[in-house]
Amino acid sequence: LGNHDFDNGIEGFYKQLPHANFPVLISNYDLSNTQLSKSTQPFKIFKKAGLKIGVFGLGIELKGLVDPKNYGEAQYQDPITKANEVASVLKNDYKCDLVICLSHLGYRYRDDKVSDQVLAKTTRNIDLIIGGHTHSFMDVPEDVKNLDDKITTINQVGFAGINLGRIDYYFEAYKDKKMKFGTPYLINNKFDS
Repeated sequence: LGNHDFDNGIEGFYKQLPHANFPVLISNYDLSNTQLSKSTQPFKIFKKAGLKIGVFGLGIELKGLVDPKNYGEAQYQDPITKANEVASVLKNDYKCDLVICLSHLGYRYRDDKVSDQVLAKTTRNIDLIIGGHTHSFMDVPEDVKNLDDKITTINQVGFAGINLGRIDYYFEAYKDKKMKFGTPYLINNKFDS
């Protein structure tokens, strides 16, 4: 969830949910006292080609960005703490081969505000952060060392579906090895033949 999902209030967002054919993932908003209490989930595990891919969502602090009447009793929780909790569950309890964070924290800021870069450096078990909020267009994904000195990759490809990002991961059987390749694509009306 991002801040603009609350532009028409919680009730407005709730009314749009029947049109979504995908799960709404958010780990760091406590929505238990809202109309959305049973409409979101912290994570989802996808099984593809014998691999388990754990995906979870993080949202930005709504205070100061969204009118309080529009988010009501939704409670923001520290995204670093929640990311570490959820990523650990996905990697260690569910044995996910790849853990992806869908972040609406923003790529980076001049101050120490939580961002995708801060998240990558201060967490464990996240392989990829696909970011939003700051509408940054990254020509190539950025690799950041996490708390365990392992690589967390960050990517963000703008806003409004103008660009599409693609990152391919390649796994070797029976080895803890992953290779990746990332490319941004501009969405237009032309098709390559």
